[in-house]
Amino acid sequence: MFTGREQSLLSLGAVLGRTAADGSAPVVVITGADGVGKRTLATKLGHKVADRYPDGQLVARLRADAPGGPATTAEVARSLLRSLGLGEHAPLPWTEQDLLGLWHSETARRRLLVVLEDAVDAGQVLPLVPATPGCLLVVTSREPLPALLAHGAVHHRLGPLAAEHGLWLLSRIVGEERTGRDPDGAAAFVGFHGGMPLAIVLAAAELILQPDLPLIAGLPEPSPSGPTRSDNPVRDAVDTAFAHLSPREAGFLQRLALVPAPDLDLASSAAATGTTRGQARVLLTELTARGLLDTAQRAAVRGDLYTLRPAVRSAAIGVGTPARLAATEATAGYLTHLLQAARACAQLLTPHHRALPRPTLLEQPVEPVRFTNRHEALAWLEAIAPAVGAAMITAVSCDDPAVACALASDLWPLFHYHRDVTMWIIVYEAGLRAALRWGDPMAIHEMSSILALGLVAAERYSEAATHYSRAAALAHAVGDRAGVAQSTFGIGAALHDAGLNDEAQVFLGDALGLYADLDDRRGAGLAGMLLGSAAARQGNADFALPVLRTARADLADLQPPNPLDAARALAYLGEGYSLAGQHDLAVAALLQARREFADVGHGHWTARTIEFLGQAAERAGQPDVALGWYTASLSHYTGLTSIRDLERLNGRMSAVRVS
Repeated sequence: MFTGREQSLLSLGAVLGRTAADGSAPVVVITGADGVGKRTLATKLGHKVADRYPDGQLVARLRADAPGGPATTAEVARSLLRSLGLGEHAPLPWTEQDLLGLWHSETARRRLLVVLEDAVDAGQVLPLVPATPGCLLVVTSREPLPALLAHGAVHHRLGPLAAEHGLWLLSRIVGEERTGRDPDGAAAFVGFHGGMPLAIVLAAAELILQPDLPLIAGLPEPSPSGPTRSDNPVRDAVDTAFAHLSPREAGFLQRLALVPAPDLDLASSAAATGTTRGQARVLLTELTARGLLDTAQRAAVRGDLYTLRPAVRSAAIGVGTPARLAATEATAGYLTHLLQAARACAQLLTPHHRALPRPTLLEQPVEPVRFTNRHEALAWLEAIAPAVGAAMITAVSCDDPAVACALASDLWPLFHYHRDVTMWIIVYEAGLRAALRWGDPMAIHEMSSILALGLVAAERYSEAATHYSRAAALAHAVGDRAGVAQSTFGIGAALHDAGLNDEAQVFLGDALGLYADLDDRRGAGLAGMLLGSAAARQGNADFALPVLRTARADLADLQPPNPLDAARALAYLGEGYSLAGQHDLAVAALLQARREFADVGHGHWTARTIEFLGQAAERAGQPDVALGWYTASLSHYTGLTSIRDLERLNGRMSAVRVS
């Protein structure tokens, strides 16, 4: 509810026309204690000036006190871009640099109001300032952010409500007739809660449930020297609200507070609290109505998201079951939910990936999450991505290290499709530590191999080779032939990506033979794809083209299908035809590969295939056609804000123009 902030709105309205010294968007920082109404003021300001920002109002939470730590700049940029509708038909980039590049290019052509709630420091905010004065950035924070002053930010300190405004707020909640009957009690109620809107709302919610209760029920007796006032009105109001909860409600809220996640949805709330989804829905609705839960936003597939304020979280941990036991139960339920949902995603998105056994510590959830198609699975993975870091930290600390290894293994589709290389490496380094503690050879091999693949993506080839070599030695030692093939292929893939094609062919040839002996068509297809590519780039077309055609056939005929890798094989075959001077076949293969990548929604490989078309035209002596393809590829890479690819494309285009 909003009252008593008209002067604040007038003050803030006066700065909206200002432009920052550097030409970027004006910035307003609303500061004040928790529960003073910062978020409500920012929302009201948005409603008041909505017509000035016709392209929309975006809200993101920076999570100053959330479990797992504050939101990263990349997470917030990703959330804001998705709010603009980006990422629905092609994956968003994952690196912070690329996400910010896309954010700045999108905001440069729009008039937006952007609200960043609960900032920790200026470092979270500065990278996200829109790059045009046509936008407005509003930030809420408990403390001032002086580093933003240098960028022209205007700070507005929000204090408690004046007495008359506090009375008005109370009247709007419990009714004017009730406060009119007991004006002294109403004044004492507002005075005790220090004019803090959240405290008044929480305490008044209990009065609504008990219409015959005096307004001053539960308040201390006033002292002779004057009215009593709470030293911490928000915490006192929270304690009062908790005192009126049923044991079931208190236990439910306690377990939510103990879950190591920045937010919770219906399914994860039910799993963490041991309730059915129907029961959880009722409790979430009731606790939200009483002000003890906040609704964040809706997320794809996950639905409504819920968060707890710091004061509520702190109070909730101390009610109901002893905190240690409650934390164990809540964590086990939550991790069970994540593991089941992540495995369901993996079965749809990477069905040929070798999964680790399910940990015996965790039971199957009563109401498992189900996905009807690949799009839903990808959307769920992206929506849960901000929780992955905290979940892995918690899983590693479990008594059973198999939990962390299984979670990392089942999260593989997240990185396979979206390539958040930084988080990829963090997750699998943690998974490898858990696997080494566990001592299970298959888990150590799995974590080492996927970590190495992430290091290749980060162009840390030497470190990747070290992990692949360890995985290969371990697989040899235990007679894991599939593991030996996987590690040998990994080393060859790293060398291929590093441009060391002679060395790559040795390992990829060995991997192809190993996969053939195992009758593993997918493995043979992947090894043949890169072996043929390396040979073609070395000028050995007679060897390369049959290998590439066989790889394409193997990957295209897999059951269940693997459309992404099948399209990659076709793109490499098209490049092979071009290198062999067979231009018409090259163009036909590459155009078909481009269509297949578009169908699976893989923006990076779509752009790369168009780049291959440009190279094919350049080799065929068609510079104008090559420039056309390079321009189209550049447009795709610009949308992905892939800096390294943009630099390479600009170099190719410059070389064509010079020649």
